Amino acid sequence: MKKGSGSDALLIVALALFFGSCSGGGSNDPGPSLLKPLAEKYAIDGVVDLAEVGTVHQKTTDILNNFGYGPVTVQTSTLRWAARNDDRNLYVALEWDDVTENSFFPEIAMDDFDGIVIVFSNGTGTALEEKADAHRLIMTKYGSYYSDLHVQGTEAVDDVVGDGRGRMTYSAGKYHAEFILPLTPDAAGEDGLLNAATHFNIIIYDHFQVSVPSANIGALNGGPGLAAGTDTTSWAVLPYTTPGAYDQPVMPANLMGLIAFISDHENPLGELYTFDPGTKVVTRVTHTTGLYLDGVSLSHDRTRLAVFAAPTSTDFTNYEIYTVGVSSGSTLTSLTTNSILDGHPGWSPDDSKIVYASFRDGWNASIVTMTSATGLELQNLTPLVPGINENDPDWLPDGRIVFKTNRFDLTLPIEMRIAVMKPDGTMVTQLTTTTGSSDHDPTATDTVAVFERFTRDTDYAADQSFLYSAWNIVEARIDGSGERTLMADGWVNWLPVHDPTGQYLVYLKTGGYTDARLMNKDGRDLGRLIPGMTKIRYIDWK
Repeated sequence: MKKGSGSDALLIVALALFFGSCSGGGSNDPGPSLLKPLAEKYAIDGVVDLAEVGTVHQKTTDILNNFGYGPVTVQTSTLRWAARNDDRNLYVALEWDDVTENSFFPEIAMDDFDGIVIVFSNGTGTALEEKADAHRLIMTKYGSYYSDLHVQGTEAVDDVVGDGRGRMTYSAGKYHAEFILPLTPDAAGEDGLLNAATHFNIIIYDHFQVSVPSANIGALNGGPGLAAGTDTTSWAVLPYTTPGAYDQPVMPANLMGLIAFISDHENPLGELYTFDPGTKVVTRVTHTTGLYLDGVSLSHDRTRLAVFAAPTSTDFTNYEIYTVGVSSGSTLTSLTTNSILDGHPGWSPDDSKIVYASFRDGWNASIVTMTSATGLELQNLTPLVPGINENDPDWLPDGRIVFKTNRFDLTLPIEMRIAVMKPDGTMVTQLTTTTGSSDHDPTATDTVAVFERFTRDTDYAADQSFLYSAWNIVEARIDGSGERTLMADGWVNWLPVHDPTGQYLVYLKTGGYTDARLMNKDGRDLGRLIPGMTKIRYIDWK
């Protein structure tokens, strides 16, 4: 196990921890004798009330230049924090003084920001142990980035499997932050084992400039700055308490069918995988296709996958529809070959046809059907009308097609709505009407459609804040009689898909990584469905 000096250990955290993955539940009342889980009690929105958490701890710390080694004291900050645990998670709430908010524009550069890091250690020496756990928040103009990190050798890197959540906000001269973190390590062993023997430190970033580089830094343990307290045995110990009985969600044991998904876990261009929810076995289907893969759809007989793909994610004129068998090592077969973007395929109930979106009018798409065997075009269901964009099609079990469209209102700003139509493009029924938002990626049973709702009146593709704004999961009745919100926790929740029984939904949650989660039909988050995998960006379940 590599170790450095005590000073080097904290400098690792101060300098290296900001390199890594970046980002911006539903709940039921507990049973009569059970406590509400912390993951459901506290909305991780960066708005904290320390008094509601538990004992409030306070320390005044000097924020020094030169990465916390001075000699200039830039400001003095009072750090206040409180923490509590249940039987699965640790919740930490913090606030600290800062005279000026420093945040960066993600689309320009990751430079000149404030932030905070929690570092955990076994407290056995004067240097951080290998795989020491750390969690970081840094500010942007649109929200905060959360990163799940660990020490590896002399650097701090992303965890292979992301865990936890965190968010911070700024108001009235103070930063507020909160974290909810797992108590036990994941399968990769890159999370801390958090208990009464765990030591921890809190490190404050001020005016961190990557390009210079320079930063002002202070710490809970040590001071001023990072000039002392590098012996982890002297760090504070977590205020861990023996947990009582909590009404924690339980993953059902009788899940059926097969799940197909795309993940960047092993290849930044993405690979196709299947997951058997009964056996919990993940199978890698493709092996380095050389294409950027997107929009996977699983056939109803669970033998084939349809995707759209291009050499790169931005090579829009070369996106084509492909099919591939679910067996590991299968090769892609191209169904479309043209110079326009074809995407978002979906299988008909008998698997003989595929519906997809074809961008034949610049950035406006129409919905087309073709044979699944040869790609022979059958019909353009939504013939081109200037300004109308119709996308994200999928088949209902009864043969109708659900899709998103702007056809009902072309006034600016353009907002997308969910609709259904007969398989020949007739009898279009509008399902959603909520203004000030846009609806995307519908899938449906014969009675309800589920989709994600972008909760701003802007085009998410042109809105730099879309990864920091709330995306809710909504269910609308197919007969157009109403809707209900299933998930609205302020995070990016997307791509909901029913399981074969209609009792559960898998969906993706983004927060510094993206994982596949399971919810029940009433919107309660039951936990991570696919173990050991994050960086997931598309999913289907048949």
